[in-house]
Amino acid sequence: MVTSSTAEGEQKSRPPLWLLGTITLCGTLGIHIFAPALALAVADLRATPVQLQLSISVYVWALAVGQLVHGPMADRFGRRPVLLGGIFLYTVSGVAAAMAGSSDVLIAARLAQALGGCSGMVIARAIVRDVSMNSQAARDLARLNLAILIGPGIGPLIGGVVATAFGWRAVLLVLALLGIVAFLSVLILLQETNRAGAQRGNIVLHYAALARSRAFLGYALGGGCVTTSWYAFIAAAPFLYQHQFGQSARVTGACLGIVVMGAWVGSFLASRLASASPTQRLLVLGHSLCALFASALCIVMMFDLASAIVVTALMFFYTCGVGLAGPAALAQATAIKPDMAGSASGLYGFFQMVVGAAAAASVSLGSNPGRAAAIALLASAALAQGFFLVARRQALPG
Repeated sequence: MVTSSTAEGEQKSRPPLWLLGTITLCGTLGIHIFAPALALAVADLRATPVQLQLSISVYVWALAVGQLVHGPMADRFGRRPVLLGGIFLYTVSGVAAAMAGSSDVLIAARLAQALGGCSGMVIARAIVRDVSMNSQAARDLARLNLAILIGPGIGPLIGGVVATAFGWRAVLLVLALLGIVAFLSVLILLQETNRAGAQRGNIVLHYAALARSRAFLGYALGGGCVTTSWYAFIAAAPFLYQHQFGQSARVTGACLGIVVMGAWVGSFLASRLASASPTQRLLVLGHSLCALFASALCIVMMFDLASAIVVTALMFFYTCGVGLAGPAALAQATAIKPDMAGSASGLYGFFQMVVGAAAAASVSLGSNPGRAAAIALLASAALAQGFFLVARRQALPG
């Protein structure tokens, strides 16, 4: 009787997935939507391209570092108040960025915008863990991943259209408007989901506890290697398609769209298979696809067998593996210490961003970015395999 009532109450408190997707999208969309507006901002602010490019890189690093703070705060003070504070900062900073009169002000405002926006990325994942069992968490995280992938999929398109029609400042106002929608939606619709209550430990103690868990570190580091190492390919794509294959910028964009679609397909399959298949099996399946197609990409790049069609096809199946393995790895990592789901989500997200940044930087090594990207993907797959083996052995009883 009590159990039935409790289950019904928990079902009612489950937040709508579109809401979690919206608050997640706030942070990630800011990376991609502003890129097409950079050239216009450079001319208007009379800055150098290098100065304005810093507004992108600063944003990415702030997303990484900010997650380390929001996670433990959400464990300590609750998901809802920390999320509202983060989205408020994101919205106000977006308006400040749109009104910036110099590159320094723009960069500072973008830094604050990212620090606020990453709250949704961390807390949405923690909320899924709060309200879901392990198989349900993998399913819901896969659905959430579909929303995350909207950023790289449509962000540049929206940014280009808005910047061309209304100017670069309008792009930042679009982000501020998204922040207003997210703030009001959380205020009206989201209930507190942290049923474990306030965690009295400080940030250092939370992360120390997670760092002592080899199972958590294995799943988190392995998940980072699987989910964001493909940023190496994104960084190498302009050289690969336009210089090596002789394709236009439009074809390059279309090919990258197909690659991103692979992650959509993988996440969709994960959301369908999670209820019937153990989370560990989804992780193995997804990672196996990544390792297989990373190996194939290395072979075609090393033996000069690559073409735009071949590389795009291989990367499509590679990112299918990313979409399958990513939610499973995150579900496993956050299940290790459920009472620290916010901190675990923050540290996991930090690892993702660091791996992605390192992978993107690796393509500058050597004379051929395409080959460097293929080697980075294969090396990441090997590292992920090692991390997952350690995690699985530590998580097994006895």
